[in-house]
Amino acid sequence: MGWNTGFDLIKQERKNLGFFKIFQSADLSSEYMRAFPYNFMSKISKKDFSYKMVIRAQWGKSWNVVVSKNTRYYYIEKRGWDQFVSDNSLGRNEFITFIHKGKMIFNVYIYEQNCMEILIPRNLLSMDSSSGEGQRSYKDVKKENEEMDESPGRVEIKISKKKTEETKTSKKKMLNKKVKNGTERGESSRGVELKAMKKKGEASISSKTKKKRKSKSNKKVIDGVPEFEITIKKSYLKFLAIPKQFVDDHLPQKSKMFTIRHPNGKSWKVLCLVREVRTIFSGGYSKLAREFPISVGDKCNFKLIDTFEFVLDIPKKTREETTHCMII
Repeated sequence: MGWNTGFDLIKQERKNLGFFKIFQSADLSSEYMRAFPYNFMSKISKKDFSYKMVIRAQWGKSWNVVVSKNTRYYYIEKRGWDQFVSDNSLGRNEFITFIHKGKMIFNVYIYEQNCMEILIPRNLLSMDSSSGEGQRSYKDVKKENEEMDESPGRVEIKISKKKTEETKTSKKKMLNKKVKNGTERGESSRGVELKAMKKKGEASISSKTKKKRKSKSNKKVIDGVPEFEITIKKSYLKFLAIPKQFVDDHLPQKSKMFTIRHPNGKSWKVLCLVREVRTIFSGGYSKLAREFPISVGDKCNFKLIDTFEFVLDIPKKTREETTHCMII
């Protein structure tokens, strides 16, 4: 009975207009990939056409996207399309059918390379484990985090805010106690010395606070584009820890797939893995490091140009300096 019901559904769907796309590991964000087939759009009536399109998955999830037109064809705007691709972790030769239900509402049916239909959303673990690199990153990420913590050149130093505050409070209490003892002795030379120590200690704390604020205020945001720079060590060729302050200010607090682009246009899909200790570029990153390529000593500049999209740039001067030092 269940088979007959499914077969009847397929027969019913075939009465509707539709088209298909194959999501290979090429640039899924290209305008060509986002384009509607010309013959398909010519069969959509004016009554049914709208520049606002809805894509619906089998499990109830939907995406609202915008349709635009150039001189040759209609296509889906990049932002909504990229969200659809990212949420479904597409790019592994999936076969997807788009069935028009009217009023620019489309049901999508996603089939994997083994011809099996995806009936439930891919979670992050299954999404990353299929790439090989991702499986290693999820299983070994705790071990990798511990190794990075022991590295002298690690990106960030884990400092407990509570411990820092307790240290400052303890210093103030000690200074106050010494000053009080000095006052009880009268305006002796020891008392004057303690007062000087208190003043010096407060000035030191104030100076540290100002430096911290200055450091925080000097985060690189050029022309409204947040960015961070990092010098590559050997361990950073496998995975890369993102500075905590940058994560807190600009990135989502849950694991997501990001697109990282080369200035020449080539792009890679990389998993931004959120952990309690740190956030790292994990699955897909080592492939990026090989193909970009990234070398030890490179100063990599990551610019966040969209919600889930970076541009990676390595200044030519930096690479030439690194090469020169290696030759010497």
